[in-house]
Amino acid sequence: MSEIENSAVVDEDDFSVARTVHVRVARERVWEAITTGAGLSSWFGDTAELEAARVGAAGSLGWEDFGDYAFVVTAVLDHYLFEFRWAKDPGVDVERDNATSVRFVLMDAPDGTILTVVESGFDTLAGDEESKRELLHGNREGWNFELDELVRVLESSEPREERRP
Repeated sequence: MSEIENSAVVDEDDFSVARTVHVRVARERVWEAITTGAGLSSWFGDTAELEAARVGAAGSLGWEDFGDYAFVVTAVLDHYLFEFRWAKDPGVDVERDNATSVRFVLMDAPDGTILTVVESGFDTLAGDEESKRELLHGNREGWNFELDELVRVLESSEPREERRP
């Protein structure tokens, strides 16, 4: 696995977290992994559903230990950008003050794809500043884990269930 950023980076002033990874597969494979239910569930959480990769489409991401989180697609530029807003709590609909925005940007690299993920909007969440910052830093750890998993899944020929840590 080859990474550009070793770890997700928190911008305290902007209330955002970002990470860039280098995936040694074609952009089309990365696009499928981030814009389909089957693709998302192969690396992001335990389950995923997505109506379609189009603005306004609804979806959910589920973790056995944490529950199901609703999301709504907010931007799509085919094979370049995919963005959604997702609820910070399980089992609730996406609302203005309970969701952050996750943006995936794909760029070609000579030997694969550069993927940058930025999650922002923590400052618009309901609640006090301490709880917002706690979620921001928790999601930084989440992006470290999940994007490592994305790279492993896409660069491996073994299905997720059969891989060993």
